[in-house]
Amino acid sequence: MTRIIAFSGLRVVNARAADTKSSSIHFSTKRLFTCVFLGVLFLSLDANAQSTPFHKGVNLTNWFQAPNAQQMHFERYDKDDFETIKAMGCDVIRLPINLHAMAGAAPAYKLDTLFLLRLDQAVTWAEELGLYFILDNHSFDPATDTDPAIGDILNHVWKQLASRYQDRTQLLVYEILNEPHGIADDTWGAIQQEVIDVIRSVDKRHSIMVGGANWNSFHNLKNIPVYDDDNLIYTFHFYDPFLFTHQGATWVAPSMKPLAGVPFPTGSAELPPMPATFSGTWLETAYQRYSSEGTAVRVRELIDIAVAFQQERMVPVFCGEFGVHIPSSPQNDRVYWYKTVRSYLEQKGISWTSWDYHGSFGVFERVEAEGKRTFRLNDPLLEAMGLQNPEN
Repeated sequence: MTRIIAFSGLRVVNARAADTKSSSIHFSTKRLFTCVFLGVLFLSLDANAQSTPFHKGVNLTNWFQAPNAQQMHFERYDKDDFETIKAMGCDVIRLPINLHAMAGAAPAYKLDTLFLLRLDQAVTWAEELGLYFILDNHSFDPATDTDPAIGDILNHVWKQLASRYQDRTQLLVYEILNEPHGIADDTWGAIQQEVIDVIRSVDKRHSIMVGGANWNSFHNLKNIPVYDDDNLIYTFHFYDPFLFTHQGATWVAPSMKPLAGVPFPTGSAELPPMPATFSGTWLETAYQRYSSEGTAVRVRELIDIAVAFQQERMVPVFCGEFGVHIPSSPQNDRVYWYKTVRSYLEQKGISWTSWDYHGSFGVFERVEAEGKRTFRLNDPLLEAMGLQNPEN
């Protein structure tokens, strides 16, 4: 605008030349405004391409993670829990489902009617409260590699779910498979493409969540193929440094049960002695490297790997799991880790759901009340996560 005012002060010698110049200036000005408008538009589109419609939430674990529909914990959660989660400040719930266990035998893999009815109820609660709801296919065994032939059952169960929910609100998101591991990136990439195609054959509306191999590692995001679908969300999980987040975990090989009191950040307290069972294993290496790995700086550097993927592909990226095992980790250090991870994810425009709500990584703490053990929301942890306690 300043340049236009400056031009208006020029002395005009030739009227015809002035008219020509005026037209030229007018055209240049229009072109300038057009370029600015388009630039803002493209920046807006780019920003939208890199963000999800939801921001933060929790995983509702050990509800639909059952060996069959009859053994589901029907009463574990109800609509009150959904209301509490929303009142905490969340706008999304990730629901882990042992989906393949809810299916019948090959070749049809028909989904159990009882399971579908219970899932319908949960979907309705989310819709009524305006919560995004991720149907996470958590058919997952950490001790067993993902079968390269898994595409057969994936195609069948997802076609059934997509057919059932194709007309429900766009609050629903389909997550193809949690943490594929022990399977080559190119093999998994091709399987995921087939499942996308199967879902799109019946449902073109709902977002589909895709992830890399190697346990949905942020390192493997770059190995995901460039899929021909503009309604995908790319997910990764974050549990670094593993020595801190999983201290005391019994499901890790070798078991981390003997390890407790690992500080975060490193140097804030003395590192406990390394258990003898770690010797000669990958956990010994993790222990030896903890002085450099157990820092907030390193945590941000690792998250930046996902950020770089987001910026290169211009796609929405979501952290579907992050958290710290409660029983063996120091409370203050755990709170500091959550604040470090959560705040950096949000700074970089990455949405998230923590693992989990009411489990051993959850937002509740055990307390003694009248001689009985009970649970209450952990206020310092909620604050670190940018959430609030609706009971206060």
